[in-house]
Amino acid sequence: MKTILRPLCRLILVTGSSLLVACNPKGVRAPSNEGQVATEPATASNGAQCPPVRAAGTNGIIDDFETDPGRVARSEGRGGYWFSYDDGTGGKLVREEISDSTRVLHVKSSGFTHWGAGFGASLLPTTSLDHACAYDASAYSGIRFRARGRGRMRLVFSGLANTPPSRGGRCTRPGDTCYDRPGVWVDLTEQWQTVEQLFCAFIPEGWGGDHSGLDASDLVTVQFQMQARQNFELWLDDLAFFTMEKGTTAVNCGRKCPLAEVPPGANIDPTFSTATLTEELTLHTLQQATKNCGDLTRRYLSFVPKHLERQTSAPVLLVLHGSEANAESMQQYQTRGRFDQLATRDGFIVVYGNAAPGAHMDASPAFPNTGSWRQAFYDDGAIDDVEYLLAVLDDLKSRGVTNGKNPVYLTGISNGGGMVLEAAKRAPERFRGIAPLMAYDGTQPSPVPELRGKGLNRVLFMYTVNDPGLPHGYHNTLQTLPLQWARALGLPHTAIEIPKRVDLPDRIREGDGYKGKNQVARATVNSRATQYDAVDADVDAKLRVIVFDHAGHFWPSPGGETSLWAIDRWGFRNQDFDAADVVWEFLSSSATK
Repeated sequence: MKTILRPLCRLILVTGSSLLVACNPKGVRAPSNEGQVATEPATASNGAQCPPVRAAGTNGIIDDFETDPGRVARSEGRGGYWFSYDDGTGGKLVREEISDSTRVLHVKSSGFTHWGAGFGASLLPTTSLDHACAYDASAYSGIRFRARGRGRMRLVFSGLANTPPSRGGRCTRPGDTCYDRPGVWVDLTEQWQTVEQLFCAFIPEGWGGDHSGLDASDLVTVQFQMQARQNFELWLDDLAFFTMEKGTTAVNCGRKCPLAEVPPGANIDPTFSTATLTEELTLHTLQQATKNCGDLTRRYLSFVPKHLERQTSAPVLLVLHGSEANAESMQQYQTRGRFDQLATRDGFIVVYGNAAPGAHMDASPAFPNTGSWRQAFYDDGAIDDVEYLLAVLDDLKSRGVTNGKNPVYLTGISNGGGMVLEAAKRAPERFRGIAPLMAYDGTQPSPVPELRGKGLNRVLFMYTVNDPGLPHGYHNTLQTLPLQWARALGLPHTAIEIPKRVDLPDRIREGDGYKGKNQVARATVNSRATQYDAVDADVDAKLRVIVFDHAGHFWPSPGGETSLWAIDRWGFRNQDFDAADVVWEFLSSSATK
């Protein structure tokens, strides 16, 4: 599943200056309090001026927490304020200055279920609610601090380059994409450690469409962001800018290799599986070259019915999990083995792909080999997952399972659904049909190429209004995609504008009797679906769209959830039909034409 959730923003503590918290599609909220260009005096939207302030490079201390609580040290023009914020889901965030041999900042975060919480400081006192003022720290090389604790945090800088003009910045990208800010991951230890991060190491995560690094002359806030679903604790001291010694070569700059970004404790063993492997369900690995990080071992599960012959011409269905999940969770938990049953019945091969490890994976050692597909939000530039999917198909042939001419179909959910769309755009000649469910295709989906004559002639979209696992209102983006794909398939205007509508049976009242107060759960009780089909007798192509009026961020299938934390985070799974049956029936219909 994707860790992008309905925006719920709440500023919980500000000392001195009033700062505004803004939401973004990743689910990481940051104060949008940035201001005007620092190189010369400028007038912000409220008429306030931002005089140029440039660090001299002689005293880099930002805060040692010994004096003036709630405010950064007054040095080299600095003097901003500390603030905290969270996702509003009822967790607990405590930020206090305490004595720990010397005075330090102590932060505890727990109980948040959406994106988490954060805290930070503005660097200038003139930064306020409706404008921000940038600080020029280019005299320094990076930022340094002492820390101990438990958990993982993302250290980020905000600046004018990732602030919209309405708040005095220069970013003109649409929606909330401006808030994809340059940052680095920091893993805490129980013992005090000195953390040094060069400015050149700060890179946006990528979902905002900007992959440029940090401009140290353009800083507004420094922020520490904590993810949901972790008991986080931090002791922080001696936060300061620092300068590298002359003649020292910068290291650890730019994007790190995927394995270097893996959270501590995460379990990576490509040859291990939590699934019960059999003669039919087997685990396989292959080597994939990365852009600059050498070879990476990739893995996948394949279900090959024993009644199929060697080098079969049977269809192949690739099934892709969501972010921070793995092949086993898709086979066992999301689809509940239904594709395997259908494969035995109808004679086709099921492949459960597995995303590569990296920064965005489950840190629990009990949940091994998780990852997120490198598309849209998660594209790190190191791994080509379309190349991986095609390599899996080649591996099936080299294993003697297929003859290499098999019809291939592709389906997936959430981040995996977005990967389905990415693969179909880049290699439409390799797939007969696709079915993205609850897909995330980025804030600005790339254009759909011409599909006529390429072989791909079946497209099924399935999404829900106000999906709790996607950005707030993302269904407005998803509802624009079917039209683009229908046109690319060559369907006529009449078929697109007047599709056949069917209200699907509402067989189960999901969450009936729920007495809890969780907003996500309450908003997904008793979901219903409507189906739209765009077809034309003269065109060998079909497009189907199934829209839920509201539903949880799950693969629809009979049987409800028993885990309260999953319901609270993702809502109630729609149980009116099994999406595996719907997907396979629709995609395999291409073989009858």
